[in-house]
Amino acid sequence: MNRYILLIVYLMVIVSLSGCIDELVPLETSSDIPDPSVYEFDAFLNKSQFNGSFPRTSTFYLSTNSSVKVVHIVDNESFLDIIPLEDPTKKDVDILSNIVIIGDYSANTESSLSLFQNYSREQNVSAINYTLSEKVIKGQKHIYLNFSEPIRGYVAYTMNVPRGQDFIHIAHTPSVVRMILPEGYTTGHYLIGRARPQPNMIYYDNKGRMNLVWYNMGAEKSALVKVLETIFAEEIQTPTDTVKIIGVKFYKKSAPFHLLVATVILSSFALIVIADYLKNRHKLRKLRDQIEAGEKWEK
Repeated sequence: MNRYILLIVYLMVIVSLSGCIDELVPLETSSDIPDPSVYEFDAFLNKSQFNGSFPRTSTFYLSTNSSVKVVHIVDNESFLDIIPLEDPTKKDVDILSNIVIIGDYSANTESSLSLFQNYSREQNVSAINYTLSEKVIKGQKHIYLNFSEPIRGYVAYTMNVPRGQDFIHIAHTPSVVRMILPEGYTTGHYLIGRARPQPNMIYYDNKGRMNLVWYNMGAEKSALVKVLETIFAEEIQTPTDTVKIIGVKFYKKSAPFHLLVATVILSSFALIVIADYLKNRHKLRKLRDQIEAGEKWEK
């Protein structure tokens, strides 16, 4: 009997401890509070309006570290298909962070330039529901940012990238793409690196940063494909779609000058070595001629 009592007490202790352990483990908690202050919300919509609506405008604020701030202007879209560049050496790093949405559901708004300009001055994150999902298509990871309804406004996030000052973006939807280089950096040198394809427009903003702009990236989809994409909340590739890859290699403005100096120094060393080699070869040839002349005289 005592044995059974001890067994019951033992089981009760185990159950009690299990309950305490479950209460100590938080489930599905997140400390990532959206911070819109780190982003620049610019109503960059010139040359992008088409039939009264705006195709997606994506601005990439490049940096010299392993992160890029991305700001999308979306007009009546229900999801974003993000194709990240992964670093195989970093398995546990979140690709997207600090997701900020400023806007409203499309049913509550009408598309206009003034609407996006008003949103660009907002400081508070909008209460728009979204979910994140992943899918691998043809060996490439896709991250889907899905909204509960089509929205109109700004979607920003910070994306980890592995290539640092050699950034690549895959554009496979009709969009305007703008890349803003860090202050004091440039691109375009035929040896150090340039942007490919050639941007449609290059200009400098009020901070002195180089801006590269590409228009009409990707292919226009039919109305049926757009409806299916909205229903299934993912990108649908059709035989007529074109995938365009934008690559930008950027560097400090002083890099071409340093490259020129290094080339001059290396060329000078090369000339010195060549001159010394020719001088020594001439001495050896003269010495050989003298030795041959002496042997003939002795004979």
